[in-house]
Amino acid sequence: MKKNPFCTEAAEYVHLRPTYPDELFAFLATVVPSRAFAWDCATGNGQAATHLAGYFGRVVATDESGEMIAQAPRDPRIIYRVAEAEDSGLDDRSVDLVTVASAIHWFDLDKFYAEVRRVVKPGGTIAAWTYYTPVFDSEIDAVIQRLIHEVLGPYWDERLHYVVDEFHDLPFPFEQIEAPPFQTDMKWSMQDLLAYFETWSSSVKYREANHARPTALIEDDLAQAWGDPQQKRDLYFPLYMRLGRVQART
Repeated sequence: MKKNPFCTEAAEYVHLRPTYPDELFAFLATVVPSRAFAWDCATGNGQAATHLAGYFGRVVATDESGEMIAQAPRDPRIIYRVAEAEDSGLDDRSVDLVTVASAIHWFDLDKFYAEVRRVVKPGGTIAAWTYYTPVFDSEIDAVIQRLIHEVLGPYWDERLHYVVDEFHDLPFPFEQIEAPPFQTDMKWSMQDLLAYFETWSSSVKYREANHARPTALIEDDLAQAWGDPQQKRDLYFPLYMRLGRVQART
């Protein structure tokens, strides 16, 4: 995996990135051969790993960024390791479930999938999911789209097209398993939303290039659509998932 674009934002990332619903992990626990061992790859600040620990006997959570792992909550059921997605250091055929939350588009996919085939037990499962933009079902959504396309358009990494396409065109060479829809529900103030936008990799690039915050260009319009900036508003992130069975190597 290439240099992590979020490592300098680790503390902010921990507080401002969406969490995931427990229903997602309860479902994943039903599509594995056993619940002995889960690998949460590119764990970041451990958002998925902490849920997995409630369903699996052992969880190893890896990330290439020690800064991100340092922000993860400690749990005796979770072993955190600094390791790249493509070189986990895990034993052959030891893993029941691999999870990748909002990160697989940054990987060298051929090398990562080879690593998955090496470490997953025959019949084990890989689940990769992501989210794209928050949805308010109000005029706020139009302001968000202006930030994405007009302000940050030139600053999006080309690998983000997998996310924009909701993972439909993500190469995924595993036996497909159907999954129900999931979403993350949040309640944020306007400042929470603006701070979240500043954690985007495109915002990091914008600040480096322009020495200014990209959100400054939409802040007035957002305030008009929002009303009282201290009011917390309901929003949700649809989750887009690819779920597959890992067959035995031949």
